[in-house]
Amino acid sequence: MKISAVIVSRNDNYGGQLNERATYCLNSAIETYDEVTYVDWNSPTHSLLYDIKDNIKFKGNLKHIVIPPSAASHLTSHDEHAQKCCEVLARNIGLRRSTGDWLLSTNIDIIHPKRKELEETLNSLDQNTFYTISRRHADWDMIKNFHNGEIPFDQWVSLRDHLIDISEERHFPEKTGDDDDYSIINCCGDYQIAPKQVWHSIRGFEEELIYPLYADTNVQKKAAMHNFGLKAIFNPPLFHIDHGKGGGGFLTGVNKKQNDYYRAIPYQTKTENPETWGFSDVDIEYETF
Repeated sequence: MKISAVIVSRNDNYGGQLNERATYCLNSAIETYDEVTYVDWNSPTHSLLYDIKDNIKFKGNLKHIVIPPSAASHLTSHDEHAQKCCEVLARNIGLRRSTGDWLLSTNIDIIHPKRKELEETLNSLDQNTFYTISRRHADWDMIKNFHNGEIPFDQWVSLRDHLIDISEERHFPEKTGDDDDYSIINCCGDYQIAPKQVWHSIRGFEEELIYPLYADTNVQKKAAMHNFGLKAIFNPPLFHIDHGKGGGGFLTGVNKKQNDYYRAIPYQTKTENPETWGFSDVDIEYETF
């Protein structure tokens, strides 16, 4: 079994202590997955990865794709209100170029699950279902208390074991509106995983939704509308490091415009994406670490 993960971010310290969150995220992802694609979208200076690479234990399975501001503007048709880190487009670029049997879309704030436990879970799942795994909570107080006030990046494995020991499953249902039967759990976008053929059948995230909010629920509705199953599961344990308000930057004012709820959820049927979703007709360079 080959598992590919796609992670997107931007070098803007979104939510505070982004470098620290990204370091825990990428180290655990590199250990857990066969292939990790990090897409850095629209960083104003340089990729986030270059700021943290000295604290990352690379092993040759991380692909690094940089979409600089000029390209990001072009790919969003120069829309000044497009999400600064345009998640749907960045994720699709990574998903379309991933080679695993299972493809994961996740965020830069996650401490990833243990490989053995994840593999055991995936082996028990249906090949025609789109899954979201409910995250568990972690914050900097919990991390520093365990490490006696420090943040030692090389000890993240023992931290994860500790978080597993003290955590419980997080059953937290959510509806974004009256017509939403598809979110299933709160913050479904943190860990969305499905077989490659499911992602390709629905053509990834809806590329029209270039503003914040509703895109994660939308992709789950697309899976259902394409006659795939849709299910939330609660293991193996994985952890979201708290960073305050979410909402893809809309709730904090970083982005001023949100996706239209009705377009994203009630009015969505099947995908509107072209067969070239993920800009598959564009040769995008990457480097491997």
